[in-house]
This record gives sequence, structure tokens and C-alpha cells, in this order.
Amino acid sequence: MIFAITMGFDEKFALRAVTRRGLKSGDEIIVVMSKPTDERAERAFRHFSDFLSKVFQDIKISRLDVDPRDLKSLKNLAQVFSLRKKERFIFILSGGFRALIIETLLAATLLNLSAEVEIDLEDSSATITFPLKWNRPIELTDVEREILINIERGMTTIPNLAKNMKVSKATIWRKVKKLEKEGFLVAEKNIYRLTELGSVAFLTH
Repeated sequence: MIFAITMGFDEKFALRAVTRRGLKSGDEIIVVMSKPTDERAERAFRHFSDFLSKVFQDIKISRLDVDPRDLKSLKNLAQVFSLRKKERFIFILSGGFRALIIETLLAATLLNLSAEVEIDLEDSSATITFPLKWNRPIELTDVEREILINIERGMTTIPNLAKNMKVSKATIWRKVKKLEKEGFLVAEKNIYRLTELGSVAFLTH
């Protein structure tokens, strides 16, 4: 597992994330920081590194300094991430400058990484987590979009969908399984409901 963590003047968000998630032997942490750095940022990184070395064993930590004022940083970020493209990523985007966070997210999105994104609210009252694939254009066929609309309206089983849409059960089953795999639907005892992603997907067409 690769943890890519943006960091600014405070290490608390990074510490909270790795403590909450837990680290396993062989995991890697990439700390993304803005340059030029100052003593506050250096101190935050030092405290974070010291904590990891004391609490977790066999964890690799590296640091990537980029200038968020220059969009060439996208290339630097993408080069580092692409070397690990076969790995599963978790992006902890709660610290650092806004531009640094956006550029890190852009690089991950452009590479189509298998990843999860995690963001703490500024007051630490909650954590928002979502798959990186949500940060991409949604492409649905007309039938898939109609399935989502019908489920929103209460047609929550494959037989009901097939009858209401006048489409074969086999076609509905195939489309529903695809939508479920892509995160638009969840199933509970053959009853389907929209996920948060599914509830807005049909509005994009």
C-alpha cells in the first residue's frame, strides 16, 4: 500500500490518518511538500518521521518537494506515482497549500490510479473518503442512465426494472452488475439502491 500524504506546517492530519488506518510491513509513505519550505514545515516532517520510526516497523518513507506555483510540479508528481502504478494508493489530502492538494489529486487522476482519497475537515470533526475514480467524467449508456432513474423512483429489483423499461431481464441483469461494480449501485438481498455516486450520475447527462 502506498500512502501519499500532503503536508504543510502541521503534521497532525498525517499522524491521525496513519494511526487511524494502521500501517503494515512493506507499506510506503510519500510525503508531498511545498517548496521552498520553512522551519515549520521541516519540523512537521521531522516529527512525523520520528513518530513512524518509533511506532511502525519496516515502513519506507520518502519525501517529494514540489513548487505548487509551477504546474510543472504535475510532471514531478506523476513521475513518482507512475513508478508505483501497480500498487494501491491512499491519498491523504488534509495538509498543505490548496494548490499542492489540487495538483496531487490531478496527477493521481491523470494516471488513473487505483486509489482512495481521504480528507479531514479543518476542525477535525469528520473525515471524507471516496474512490479516486469518482473524480472522473461519468459515462453512461442510455439504458444504464434509465436504470438509475428507475431505481431512484422505486423500481429496485431486476424484474421490476425489466417490466417497467420493457427490456429483457438478461440485459437488465448485465447492466445492473456493471453499475454495481463501478460503484453506482449496492445490492441488499436482490434489492438495489443508489450509492452517493449513483444518486448524481444520471444528472450528468
